[in-house]
Amino acid sequence: MADAATYAQPILSPRAVGLGVYGASVKDSRDFVANPSGLVGMRDWDFYATTYLPASSGGSGGFVFGGFGAGKRFFEDHALAAQYTPGALLEFVLPSTMTVQGVGIAAERTVTYAEPVAAAYAYRFSDRFSVGVEGRLRTETINDPRYQFVDSTIVSFANESSASTWFLDAALAWQPSTGLTLSAVGRNLANIESGELPAEFQSLSLPMNRSLEVAAAYDFSPAFRLTAGAGSNKYGGIGGEWSPGLGLAFRGGMYLSSVESPALYAIGVSAGWVIGPVEIDAGFLHFTDQEGRKGSTSTADFDVSAIHNISMNAYTTDRLLLSAKVVLGKVRESLARIVGVEIVSAVYPSAYQALAYRPIGKVRVQNVSDKPMQVRASFYIDRLMDAPTESPAVVIAPRDEADIPLTAVFNESVKSVSTVTVREGNVYVSATPAEEYDDRLQAKVLIHGKNDWDGDVFSLRYFVTPDDPEVIRYSRDILLARKDSLVNDPSELQLFRKAALMFDAFAGKLLYVNDPKQSADFVQYPAETLTIRGGDCDDMTVCFSSLLNSVGIGTAFVDILPPGRPQDGHIFLLFDTGLAPRHASHIAENPKRYVVRKNKSGFETVWIPVESTVITRGFAAAWAEGARQYFENVEVGLGLVKGWVRIVDVY
Repeated sequence: MADAATYAQPILSPRAVGLGVYGASVKDSRDFVANPSGLVGMRDWDFYATTYLPASSGGSGGFVFGGFGAGKRFFEDHALAAQYTPGALLEFVLPSTMTVQGVGIAAERTVTYAEPVAAAYAYRFSDRFSVGVEGRLRTETINDPRYQFVDSTIVSFANESSASTWFLDAALAWQPSTGLTLSAVGRNLANIESGELPAEFQSLSLPMNRSLEVAAAYDFSPAFRLTAGAGSNKYGGIGGEWSPGLGLAFRGGMYLSSVESPALYAIGVSAGWVIGPVEIDAGFLHFTDQEGRKGSTSTADFDVSAIHNISMNAYTTDRLLLSAKVVLGKVRESLARIVGVEIVSAVYPSAYQALAYRPIGKVRVQNVSDKPMQVRASFYIDRLMDAPTESPAVVIAPRDEADIPLTAVFNESVKSVSTVTVREGNVYVSATPAEEYDDRLQAKVLIHGKNDWDGDVFSLRYFVTPDDPEVIRYSRDILLARKDSLVNDPSELQLFRKAALMFDAFAGKLLYVNDPKQSADFVQYPAETLTIRGGDCDDMTVCFSSLLNSVGIGTAFVDILPPGRPQDGHIFLLFDTGLAPRHASHIAENPKRYVVRKNKSGFETVWIPVESTVITRGFAAAWAEGARQYFENVEVGLGLVKGWVRIVDVY
């Protein structure tokens, strides 16, 4: 019985050969036909080429060019790839003898199956879910020579028939949890045929059955990955990959089938080395049963229905594979990934300086590398910030997650925001030794109007503007008009007298208005209060504090929030006389009229409480009411001790 020579030329990459089941591990353009949705794992431009050495007598005796491909990731979530694979070829030579007018002639019929071209597109819906589609071109060519006598000479004539088909596959990849990736690929879901083999050769056409392939990959640790999968065509396998470091990787896989004998019908091993943008891989594929895999087989055993895959079938021979991949553009892998962003604080323009020290939010970051990383986060809002504000470095263990606080250094433009608005805040993360961003995400940031106040007494101090030219001019005019009355005052009473004179002048020109409920979180800047000549409790307190600070007199806010009675919450002012406690009697004989506390230099001095709600009645009335408020709430009610009274210094 004559033999049929077989040449199976798979385009499987060494990495795919070593893993055994590749669908859930596709991350670039290499063998993307295993699962096109994995293309979104590319970094930027991706190029590869493969070759192999067949281990059979029917081979060419040297390395055979397998093919090359290229891929590109764009707009972060999209990817395209294409490959040209002349090595994806399966050729059968069917020897026979024919008789022409009594003369026996050797006639070799050649049957060739190939998949020379494939292209794919992938889209990432999220960090954990992506889909992909691909088209594969399959060609079937039969060369059946014809013979006839021409002038008493036997002449052969070429007789070639061919058909081609585009097959459409669809795939998805899903990462339900960290370290676990699941994939599914539907094969031959649709097809477009061109040409048709003659009726006498229809039995040589390859099957076009639809099939489903599912796979899983689990990272037990940054160094070890386990893969497994199976298909509706009753083929599957398991494999593993070990990455000890230094860019090295070692893989081993077993190929299983319920229709092969033995069930473990092939074993693959491979090794890879990554150095910068280049990755080099080598692998070896061995079949446990060599029957029919030596380059020739019995014609009677030739079974077209057994060829479901041109690259892996009953006629594929053992082989050594080599491949090289180069990444261009973004030539390093991301080392950190943003898991989520939480903005915990709105922006109040009055207190925007505080956000440089107090977090505006936090970003949860995962170290996706296999070694500890120093990760930094940056935050930026266009036009309101001159540059991204970077956080201190946080060390994150391999595959671990950590929260990094976000701070923001705003420019003066934030004070021009007049009403509440929402702006896009950009969050970036980078990992050492990276110099570019590993990931980026936008988060909604609420920006309040410049006069909005969050109700916290600590934030109220940011409305105090002693350096405002309007405030300085106002306070200087008051003291200049009354300089004669200050000449004869003792030096130790100068600050007290200046404050009293400024308060009386201040009270005589401004109108106090009750704080309407709808404006409880609205505070005027001192220049606005002086311009409109009026304001509520908060406005007056802030304005008088600014005037005193502009002439070197320290102040503090007293915030009262009685327990169970938030509606009675109130703020009034303390100012520093600079007088030592032993001289307090120079101001008042009654110790209930003043407060002894430390100033910004750390020395105890005499402070005077003043109540802004009675500002129109003059300094004496405001002092008396302020002293009463302080004594009842702090001394008698123990508000400071119990925490419902707070004193905030304004320097």
